[in-house]
Amino acid sequence: MLALTSDFDNENRVSKDIREKLQLIAGAGFSHVHWCHEWDSSYIYSVYEMLQIKSWCDEFGLKVKGIHASAGRDKSDLKKYCSPNEYNRLAGVDLIKNRIDLAQILDAGAIVLHFYLPWQEFEKNIESRESFYCIALKSFDEMEGYCKTRKICICIENDLATPQKHTYFMFDTLFERYDKDYMGLCFDTGHALMICKENCLEYAERYIDRLFMIHIHDNQGEHDEHLIPFEGRFDWENFARVLANSPYEFPILLESAFRNRGDRAEWLKKAFIEGNRFAEMVSAE
Repeated sequence: MLALTSDFDNENRVSKDIREKLQLIAGAGFSHVHWCHEWDSSYIYSVYEMLQIKSWCDEFGLKVKGIHASAGRDKSDLKKYCSPNEYNRLAGVDLIKNRIDLAQILDAGAIVLHFYLPWQEFEKNIESRESFYCIALKSFDEMEGYCKTRKICICIENDLATPQKHTYFMFDTLFERYDKDYMGLCFDTGHALMICKENCLEYAERYIDRLFMIHIHDNQGEHDEHLIPFEGRFDWENFARVLANSPYEFPILLESAFRNRGDRAEWLKKAFIEGNRFAEMVSAE
């Protein structure tokens, strides 16, 4: 079993194109899709759009491994669950709830969420960290019951720009406050390779009991290239060991991106082969 992101070849918002991408994913042999469309926007899905996505997945025999939810990052976006403006914060909570509803309809089990930390401000004024977390935790508190009644877990992704000490504080704070039924880690291999220079597996090892979701892709350690596994410098051998000893459940989830790298059909074929190569490494542990 193997999953690929729905936006592996750009995020076209035309229905015909979205359906075609799902057909290509299934045709390449993938059993699951990770829904990533509108992962970074304020778009609100209608229930009818949710049902349309489900019908496409059913048509092509695809199951859904998680939804990439939106933290409302658009520059013009006022829907931010960490906003100090109460109305904007509430709108941000509603935005995430919309993705939770989508995850429930698609039987996805989890949403992946970015937690953008204004860490530069924290280093200038440590008191700003307390006020920021007060707002963020208020939002997570409000979403906890909504998630649990729908049996959807929120998996926070390790960021590609936040220094380790701030990321550790974030995960420690969240995992001390919320149980495993509600909150977990989405371990992004590419981001980890860029930030954790000494040991790219640090987050996965430290929070192994919360490792519920993954975004696997590769790079050379400097840029977020979203390469196919084994094309960069990530430590796949040792990660297979860590993942095998975690609560993570198959399929393996690739967040590699085509980005016009040669022929699309050949790229999909290679992604499928290398994704299965890693899956076999995990199964062998």
